[in-house]
Amino acid sequence: MVATISFLLGTILLLLFLVSQSSILADIGLFYVLIAFVLNAMVLIGLIINSIINYQYYKENLVTILLFLLNIPVTIGYIAIVVNNPFKTLTI
Repeated sequence: MVATISFLLGTILLLLFLVSQSSILADIGLFYVLIAFVLNAMVLIGLIINSIINYQYYKENLVTILLFLLNIPVTIGYIAIVVNNPFKTLTI
């Protein structure tokens, strides 16, 4: 649930930034990435501890951890999109 909400909020912020080209949204997005990193890291640590304690559910725990880790390359890709903004010179 946390990984899904984190992904959706990040995507919404990226789309809003690309549409508006607002530097305020870029600042909000950077702040969001920092907060999401801390929150997701805490939840990931909890998941790892849970998978050690409840090792009989290792498949479910492994899938959940992998879904969490998928947010890392997505976030890196979103940051690359903002830095190399392909719509920067576009005028509407």
